[in-house]
Amino acid sequence: MPWKIILLIFILALVIRFLYFPNNVYFGYDQARDSFVSLEILKGHLKLIGPPSSINDNLFHGPLIYYIYAPIYFLSDNNPEVVAAVFRVINSLGVISVFFIGWMLFNRNIGLISAFLFAISYEQSQYSLFISHPSLAVLPVMLFYLGLSLVIFKNRQWGLIVSALGLGLAIEFHYVHSLLVIPLAVILLTFRKFKIKYLFISLPVFLLSILSFVIAELKFNFREIKTLISQQSQVFDLGQIIPISQRWLHDNFLSLNLGFLAPLILLVAAVFTLRKERTKKQAVFLTIWFTAGFIPYIFSKSPSYYYNAGSSVSLLILGAFLIYQFMQKNKILGFAVIAITLVSNFSLIYSLNFKGPNKDIIIQPEMLTVYERGALDYIYDRAAGQQFAADALTSPLNVNTTWSYLFEWYGRNKYGYLPVWGLEAAAGFPGNLKVETDRARLPDKRFTIIEPTIGIGASHIADFFKEENYFSKVLEEKQFGPIKVQERIRI
Repeated sequence: MPWKIILLIFILALVIRFLYFPNNVYFGYDQARDSFVSLEILKGHLKLIGPPSSINDNLFHGPLIYYIYAPIYFLSDNNPEVVAAVFRVINSLGVISVFFIGWMLFNRNIGLISAFLFAISYEQSQYSLFISHPSLAVLPVMLFYLGLSLVIFKNRQWGLIVSALGLGLAIEFHYVHSLLVIPLAVILLTFRKFKIKYLFISLPVFLLSILSFVIAELKFNFREIKTLISQQSQVFDLGQIIPISQRWLHDNFLSLNLGFLAPLILLVAAVFTLRKERTKKQAVFLTIWFTAGFIPYIFSKSPSYYYNAGSSVSLLILGAFLIYQFMQKNKILGFAVIAITLVSNFSLIYSLNFKGPNKDIIIQPEMLTVYERGALDYIYDRAAGQQFAADALTSPLNVNTTWSYLFEWYGRNKYGYLPVWGLEAAAGFPGNLKVETDRARLPDKRFTIIEPTIGIGASHIADFFKEENYFSKVLEEKQFGPIKVQERIRI
């Protein structure tokens, strides 16, 4: 077992994912919302349903993410940067799963190349930067395929139990992974190496792993199932295949705009593997795996980055096989392909990861804690120990969840007191700052925080400043990355 090499690859993955840390820790509304819920768990308020879906108010993900956050916050004094560090370590552990899958499908050397490609992948580094439930689905999706690999290529029937656990955990982190039942059915029918006994043993393991969904459905009269059934079926959008194929290749192998050539390259790679008699079974397995990654996009017509969690790992393993074949014929050619892949990924990582998650993952780019802490340090410094009011132009509008968490975690811990929130705060959203909507009762010293305005309508921005300027005037404005802070005084 090449543990020393795997350890070196794991360390490489850590170095890449911790590059720029903690200055590229993203913390926006979703992160603050989930953090508040996790703190409630620490107070004894257990949760049965997870974060809400952005598609429908009646759809929710699993609550497992809250139970991962909670102990980290307990040990770190509610510091989201520690959560970010844990996420990066978790993603780095993927090199072990990838190694074992590559080894079982082909051989140890291809397993090591697969692990190396995972470690340097720009796409995987982006998942590691995204503090949210979808990014943690990468490991369970790989666990799902690892279990199937055990059965098909090593005749270890208990792999079905591993696969069932991976499927359930993946669904916990994002219900879109329930679509994995499609490749599961195809693989079961294609390979027929599964014993009925172990299928029945795997079923309770799967049900136990999605127990929160089962209880919630029984408690809420099958709300989510009814909602999913009632959703109007979308016409297949096969046009998604080209941009998703392009992104897979761009973010894992070659950072060039290949356009319609991307799916063609994938097809040629699959055919090349299929034509070899001894690797036909492996090629079919990997083809089913990465083809399944298109299913969410075909149904939803959404380009969401995280629908693809774990699917493109199949492409990394296929790429590792092809690189190994090149090396067998010409070592210089094989190492040249690795060098191109390394340079391509590093160029993306070096030039983009300092900004945090990319625009395909989040709505408001660069809402980083380094800028948020800078904004709060400026505010408290200008307040000079006096009581002050704070408000913000936020996305979502009039929701102070993000800044409430930041003031409570960072501001109060460092400076010993909290501001009054001097703007109406939308009801039903987490946050503990005292809200005072009567402008006449606010302190004279006021600060207005302006988040990146992507996703905020021009009319809302105009109305916000019209009201602000009616009651106060700007003394000074400072910029912290994309975040602006205005020091204001009562008129």
